[in-house]
Amino acid sequence: MNDKESSFNRLWAQGKEFLTLKLEYAKLTTAEKLSVLFAMVAVALVLLLLGMGALLFLSISLAQWMAQAIGTAWSYAIIGGFYLVLMVVVVVFRKALFVNPVARFISRLILS
Repeated sequence: MNDKESSFNRLWAQGKEFLTLKLEYAKLTTAEKLSVLFAMVAVALVLLLLGMGALLFLSISLAQWMAQAIGTAWSYAIIGGFYLVLMVVVVVFRKALFVNPVARFISRLILS
């Protein structure tokens, strides 16, 4: 009887150790994937801010250059119209441009 009890205790201890290790592995994997996700979000935000600054200065310089030929008001109106058309295109194609790539990235990150 003592041999069966000792064997059961060893099996129970190994089972507990296995579950503890699995839980620790899941925690580490989750931490790794969240850190990659947050790093990508941070990079995207920095690139967005830098891109917005560059776009602002390029737009102003283009409007000033166009103002020499067609006037200041018309040059700014043309630049503004271009951005409105660009916004409509982004809204129409938002799924292909943003939703699907983000979903693929997150699913690849989680499932790998």
